[in-house]
Amino acid sequence: MDENRKLREQLMPALESKCDEFRLLGYTQVTMDGLWECLCSRKWKHRPVEKKLHELVSDIFSLSPSEYMMFLTMRSYKQQAAGDDELERVLKELL
Repeated sequence: MDENRKLREQLMPALESKCDEFRLLGYTQVTMDGLWECLCSRKWKHRPVEKKLHELVSDIFSLSPSEYMMFLTMRSYKQQAAGDDELERVLKELL
């Protein structure tokens, strides 16, 4: 995990640039953590350390707003589904 943190620090200027780009396009709720999570799960499949630095930077700059918004939507659905399961469990316990 330490390598992942070090890599994120190296990529911070590119992440900041992408975050600023999204904000200029009107996506004001974008966060560095959200971008990082999206890139790790969509572009890098949890293995960013295996790629070269220039490939990672290219992946960051090629991330489109629609890819990011799709990621956020899917994450929201998954969290909602997990919440529904928890709600059903609590209701069963009460009834």
